[in-house]
Amino acid sequence: MTARLAPVWAAFLGATALVAGSTQSGLAADVIKFGISTPLSGPAAPWGIPHKNATELIFDEANAQGELDVNGKKYKLEIVAYDHKYVIAEGVATVNRLIAKDGVKYLSILGGAVVKANEETVNENGVLNLPLAYAEGLVSPKNPLTFHSFPAPPETTTFWNWIKEHHPEIKSVATIAPNDDTGWWSIKVETNFVEKLGYQVAAKEFFERSVTDFNPVLLRILAQKPDIISVNAAPAGSVGLIIKQARELGFKGRFVHIGQCDTSVVAGIAGKANVEGMWVHGYVQTPLPEKIKSWQARYTKRYGEWNATSIDFANPAFAFVAAVKKAQSLEPKKIAEALRTVEFDNLWGKAHFGGKDFYGVGNQIIYPMPFSEVKDGVANLVAQLLPPHD
Repeated sequence: MTARLAPVWAAFLGATALVAGSTQSGLAADVIKFGISTPLSGPAAPWGIPHKNATELIFDEANAQGELDVNGKKYKLEIVAYDHKYVIAEGVATVNRLIAKDGVKYLSILGGAVVKANEETVNENGVLNLPLAYAEGLVSPKNPLTFHSFPAPPETTTFWNWIKEHHPEIKSVATIAPNDDTGWWSIKVETNFVEKLGYQVAAKEFFERSVTDFNPVLLRILAQKPDIISVNAAPAGSVGLIIKQARELGFKGRFVHIGQCDTSVVAGIAGKANVEGMWVHGYVQTPLPEKIKSWQARYTKRYGEWNATSIDFANPAFAFVAAVKKAQSLEPKKIAEALRTVEFDNLWGKAHFGGKDFYGVGNQIIYPMPFSEVKDGVANLVAQLLPPHD
């Protein structure tokens, strides 16, 4: 056990694990164990549950198709998933357990603050990480084995160009985000981008993730009379409360979330009418291409209900399988080398890792990003846009 892992060993006993996919013991040499640290309960569960389920489904389908062939040997893919509840301490404990107790060499962590808290552990232990997270400095030459598998604010802010072109009546923007690494970076990137486009930034506010009463923050925001409120980086549960309470206070403008947000969850909290006209990235209900319709059918059959967030949260699994096939190795460094060059299919088309000119390393996923608008309670695709860098 490394010195880094030792202090949190006692915390391991409190973590709850879910071993999914192939439920073998994981001791056999023909099993590849892939760790997942994600929120399976709490306000961010609408992100964490499809994260775990999508990975499990892709791995099980790969197993059913003959497993993963590496230099002539067949390997069965297995996930070991832990619930960190989007609590940083839980996130650190679960990642340490995955590495020290479960022996995983590859993992996917959800949540910017959680990923940042685990940077040192991931790097020191030479573990490949395919996170779904927003955090400044996450994609960096200092993290050579971290491959961000979801578009982040430097990519998704391009949607503001679309808003400016199609809705020139919107002039002022207020933003509200979680008070952590994820929220700080999201607001920083978005604010810089919209100001360059000529928007007035009317307000910037942060909230603790445990907050349920947003009225004090919203009263400050609404006093500035913004045309649109951005809830970038906030989980669906919090977004629903923000919209509900803002409408109750009389706000008539639009909402936008250029991060991943399940608008069906939001509408269930805020009410369908209150979510009308909201713009979101990464969550689409209609129209869906045939590839995604097939995924929807398979996902629904497996889990009993559909969750459209799974579409984009399938990226870590797709990328990992493609990279192992290309690397023909189980060494994390060799798989990382393959990730920087392999082109693979995700549910929206062709994807690859790039962004070297922007980040200094080509470890950011790049693909045509979906954006939608909520109409009559349904998230309708309005555009697929490439990031401003490749």
